[in-house]
Amino acid sequence: MTNTKTESDYMVTLLPFYAELFCTEGISDTLFALRFDALQKLQATLSHYSDRGYTQKLLCGIAERKAVLILAATGKTEMEKILKPHAPHYDGVKFVSDPYLLPEEELICWSEASLRAPLNEAGYRRYMKLFRQVFPEESEALQIA
Repeated sequence: MTNTKTESDYMVTLLPFYAELFCTEGISDTLFALRFDALQKLQATLSHYSDRGYTQKLLCGIAERKAVLILAATGKTEMEKILKPHAPHYDGVKFVSDPYLLPEEELICWSEASLRAPLNEAGYRRYMKLFRQVFPEESEALQIA
């Protein structure tokens, strides 16, 4: 197995963030606990996604970007937004995304939705846009326009 970021396990991606948290000096016990709990919740979510069969490239992307947000968060409300972002809003023309919702996470949401029922045209276009954004090389190989 090649040890590249896209092929590594999401835990390998999370470990430096745990280490950074434990080495951070001067933060309150409350903030430490908030961040530690959030990293554990992120880890549990990624484990669930892994059990569902999602690719490590996708999970590592979520792990890295969410962990950065978690270690920068300073309050409970902000942490809740990071851990439970709102679904994108469709304004009738386009989707307006929540700033805390990563493209990788939204792609998983659309994938899960498509397992329950066929996506409508707007949902399909959004799903394909996100796929091209998250997996540019794969999109090109599949010739997805």
